[in-house]
Amino acid sequence: WDKIPGARETLGRNGVSSNYSPDHAIDTWDNIQYLKPGATAIFTQPPLPFKCPGAPQKAAYLAADYLRKKGILKSCKVYFMAHAPVIFAVPLFARELEKIASGYGITVNYQHNLIGVDGDNKKATFEIVGGSDQGKQYTIPYDMLHVTPPQSPPDSLKQSPLANAAGYIDVDQATLQHKKYPNIFGLGDAASTPNSKTAAAVRKQAPVVVDKLLAMIRGEQSVAVYDGYASCPLTTAYNKVIMAEFCYGGKVTPTFPLDPRKPRWIYWIIKTTGLPIFYWYYMLKGFRKFPPHNTGYVEPANPEKPE
Repeated sequence: WDKIPGARETLGRNGVSSNYSPDHAIDTWDNIQYLKPGATAIFTQPPLPFKCPGAPQKAAYLAADYLRKKGILKSCKVYFMAHAPVIFAVPLFARELEKIASGYGITVNYQHNLIGVDGDNKKATFEIVGGSDQGKQYTIPYDMLHVTPPQSPPDSLKQSPLANAAGYIDVDQATLQHKKYPNIFGLGDAASTPNSKTAAAVRKQAPVVVDKLLAMIRGEQSVAVYDGYASCPLTTAYNKVIMAEFCYGGKVTPTFPLDPRKPRWIYWIIKTTGLPIFYWYYMLKGFRKFPPHNTGYVEPANPEKPE
C-alpha cells in the first residue's frame, strides 16, 4: 500500500476500497451501492505480477452490471485503468473482454499507473507509463475508487539467497526446482514462474513438487513438469463467467468442449458453487495422489516425549 501515496490512509474511507484487503473488501460492495446518477467509479490494475490478474476488471464489470440494472449506468462514468498495454495477457480472451468493457461503456485506459490518492478531496492521480505521453501525470475526481495494490514477495524472501533479481524464488519454470539449490523447490505466488498467479496454478504445481520431492528422497528421477496452467474465471456480469484457462505462451487449454471465449451461465455455477467446494474441501486438504514410501523416518516410541 505504501507504494501509492495516500492509499493506506484513505483505504476504507472516502469511497476507497480494495478486494485485496480482507478488512476492506466488503467496502467495495458498499461503495457500489452508494453510487448515484452521474457518479464516477475508477478501478485500477498495477504492474504484473499480482494475484489473480482478472480480479480488478471483474469488479469493474460487476459494478457496471449493477449500475445498469439500477438504471443509472449511462449517466455514470466507469474507468478501468490498467498498467499493462492490454486488458488481458491472452489475446483470445482479450478481444472478448474489450467487447464486454465497450458494451458497458467502460473507459479502458492502458499504460496508466495509480501514483497517488487524495482521499479528503476524492481525487486519484495517474501516470502514463507508455506511448507518446509517457511520464505525463493527471488527476481524476472520483466517487468510488477500487485500488489493486502493487504486489511482491515478502522482504524475508527478497533478501534471501533463494531470490532472483526481482525477488522471486528462482526456479525452473517447468520443474519448479531451484536453479542454484537442487534440493529446493518453489511454487505459488512467490515463485519466479511466468504464469498467472492463481489458485488453479498452485493446484497444478503442487503435484509436480510432491513428485519431485518424493523422487529425490528415493534417489529416483521424476519426469513431472508444470506447463504453466492457470485458470481465471472472469465474471463479466451477474450469472455470466468466461472460464479462461491457458498455459505458457498463452496457449488456450479449455477443460470443457465449449467455445472458451463466451460468457456462460454454467461457468457462473461452477465458480460460485463448484470451485468453493473444490477449494475448501479438497485443495486445501490435499490429494493423496502418491502412495506412502519408506523415507527412513522412524516414529518415536512415545509421541508425547520426542526422541
